[in-house]
Amino acid sequence: MAAHAGRPLTRTRARHDGRAFARLRALLARVPRTAWVCALVAVLNATAWGVIVPAFQIPDEQSHYAYTEYFVQHGRPPATATRDTYSSSEQAALDALKWREIQFQSEQETIWSAREQRDMRTALAQPANRRDGNGAAREVGGEPPLYYALQAVPYALGSSGTVLDRLQLMRLVSALLAGATVLFVFLFLRELLPAAPESWRVGALGVAFLPMFTFMSSGVNSDALLYAGAAALFAALARGFRRGLTRKRAVAIGAALGTALMAKFNAFGLVPGTVVALLVLGARREGALRPRALALPALALAVAVAPLLVEMALNASVWDRPVVGASASSNFGTSALHPSLGMGASYLWQFYLAPLPGMTHYISAAPFYEYWERGFVGWFGWLDGRFRPLVYALALVPLTALAVLAAATLVRARRRVRARFGELLSYALLALGLMAFIALASYISYLRYSQSIAQTRYLFPLLALYGGGLALAARGAGRRWAPVLGTAIVVLAIAHTLFSELLVIARYYA
Repeated sequence: MAAHAGRPLTRTRARHDGRAFARLRALLARVPRTAWVCALVAVLNATAWGVIVPAFQIPDEQSHYAYTEYFVQHGRPPATATRDTYSSSEQAALDALKWREIQFQSEQETIWSAREQRDMRTALAQPANRRDGNGAAREVGGEPPLYYALQAVPYALGSSGTVLDRLQLMRLVSALLAGATVLFVFLFLRELLPAAPESWRVGALGVAFLPMFTFMSSGVNSDALLYAGAAALFAALARGFRRGLTRKRAVAIGAALGTALMAKFNAFGLVPGTVVALLVLGARREGALRPRALALPALALAVAVAPLLVEMALNASVWDRPVVGASASSNFGTSALHPSLGMGASYLWQFYLAPLPGMTHYISAAPFYEYWERGFVGWFGWLDGRFRPLVYALALVPLTALAVLAAATLVRARRRVRARFGELLSYALLALGLMAFIALASYISYLRYSQSIAQTRYLFPLLALYGGGLALAARGAGRRWAPVLGTAIVVLAIAHTLFSELLVIARYYA
């Protein structure tokens, strides 16, 4: 009887699993083939960067590897600490790779000769303890664990190999996340510009060939998951604005924001803009901002916050970590600091814009050019792989041209822009919120260490908007010239990537 009773249940479960698989296939089938091609380009490009760039020569890669190793070895995220220590296994690899000698030293090349490689392989083959580090607890130990849980899979698969074997497998996961980012950028553009399908490819490929994006996404760094989660958030919001807010779309928005929040604390900068977008969508659905209009926005935010609340509970009860955010001993702890409102406002202004007359100079007089434009064009390795100054100056020409073309498209479509004011305002607030969060983190760093953390990679959660700018620029010369202009933009992006890769090869191997 028991055997016979189990058969209907088994058949029912099989039918349920079959229907779920069919729904998944149908969902994936609705994604245009071109989107998958653009995503594949990003994966291959990031993989190429992962082969070119030497081990641990991507910013903070050694710390993110240490977190993952600690997570696997101890089954939990790192606890708080006043300084970073790496496991004996990782430290032996860093020493064998001459990591400290190469880091920040543009004149120092990586291991290249046959003798150096033989010595390195000998050192890596020696048994070493993987459990005695603290997981880079000061540098990244306070970050959420989702990215490191993903990286635990390739780490475990490479457990029988060397540190470099595990690192290379982990880099492939980041490359796949680069593909996911570009896929979501494409889907965002499809909803943003439904009448201009040729521009979707331009924007997505422009992101796929952006050197600093694929360089960062080629290494072990939680930024890779943050980029993908943020791009998914933009795509989900754009779908809601175009097609209306439903329960499923509210869950999708919440899941995307929750992924970003569980990837890196920088995602908190996206929360204010997301809240405004959800309120606009809720009010549009109900015809006014009445209590009933808050139901689906509340559902989205609940989905986003739920995993964070679980992590906070585990931090407080099991993991011996701060409940949320950075600890007092971390790089961004605020204990013993004495910020002032006036100084903070002045610093935040100067972080992106030139100081006004009478302001005390906390940052360079031209931060846009000296930090953001140069960082966008390319600062590779530990910010020590740079083009000649003339290259950054000349790069202003195509960047300015793209901005003008995008603005021209918006001017011509100003009636449609006004009609979509709430949507565009939401995207602007997403950008401003993230920018303010990064500037605030830099202000804390300035108070502690008298230095700025201005790096363009911190703005890459906004890559969907960059792709949108490229898509608008492709239409800036009118419909007749849009295909030619779009092709030129993609070719320029490819050239940018190729010359950047040659720069990095010369930096480490020349």
